[in-house]
Amino acid sequence: MMLTENGILNQGYRGVLLRSLASRHGEKVFYCARGRRHWITDARWLAENGFAWPSDVIEVHADVLDALLPGQNAPLRHDLATWRMPDRVLTTWGMRELSVSRLKGSGIEVGAGANPMPIPLHCQIKYVDIFDVSQLQEHRYDGQESLDILRPDIVAMLGKLDPIAPESLDFVVACHVIEHTRDPIAAIADAWDKIKRGGSLVLVVPEISRTFDKHRALTELDHLIGDFKESDPERMRDMQHFQEFYAKAFVTPAESYVATWKEKWAEDFPIHYHTWTHQSFMEMIDWMMSESLLPGLQEAWSRPPLPADEGCIEFWVVLRKEE
Repeated sequence: MMLTENGILNQGYRGVLLRSLASRHGEKVFYCARGRRHWITDARWLAENGFAWPSDVIEVHADVLDALLPGQNAPLRHDLATWRMPDRVLTTWGMRELSVSRLKGSGIEVGAGANPMPIPLHCQIKYVDIFDVSQLQEHRYDGQESLDILRPDIVAMLGKLDPIAPESLDFVVACHVIEHTRDPIAAIADAWDKIKRGGSLVLVVPEISRTFDKHRALTELDHLIGDFKESDPERMRDMQHFQEFYAKAFVTPAESYVATWKEKWAEDFPIHYHTWTHQSFMEMIDWMMSESLLPGLQEAWSRPPLPADEGCIEFWVVLRKEE
């Protein structure tokens, strides 16, 4: 089967499988639809979606794939039984898939960068970031390709989603973002305000003991409540976070330590302000519920880091509003 480049770019939701062996993409196979390319990381996806290997794969020039916008990886399906008994999911990526598997409709992902969550492909997603695409490319991590950086549809941040109307979204997703907020309780409450009835807030959060934060102190609930309740226009409460971060997480030589944390504090650099375990995070959610900061909450689903996966550095939280 042969398609022109324009034909590929104009495909509807039922897309095509493309590959460009003689390029940076190598043996990766992409599902391409609605102007985006989605990497298929598991062959089971092909059978789930009615494709045959290798007859349905079209070999194209790299320029065709690079002309498409990057999108989330193509996720496997997860049924309600797995949602209720997630112990059968044994990988971090599988848990990410499961955490977003019940999403539908239209929503946003905040802070995706070049590694978006595997939100179901039938969803309509807009990407939100504090940086525009040129800034994201400037700050990309080692190994990230500029063509794989997601172009934000909205420039905003978790906790200040002002461009988005209240109760206008079916979902808000943020993976490894909440720890970068100065006031996590306010950030969660603000995101919750943007979600419609029946919608979901999905948070993926680093576990303190499994990241470079492991030598820092656990952020106490009283401190988080203080961040929420106490006005701090001069950001004096933040100062202790910067001091600790550059002493115990991004360890800085003694001769440059003071200058470094002061410089980063002055520029409001997005460090990990806060640290949690799965238990301490859910205690914060419980407090928010007790203070009526999550009105209409129907379900609070969460799972701790996978005990058998030493490379798993995160836990997963899904808050769903009643219909």
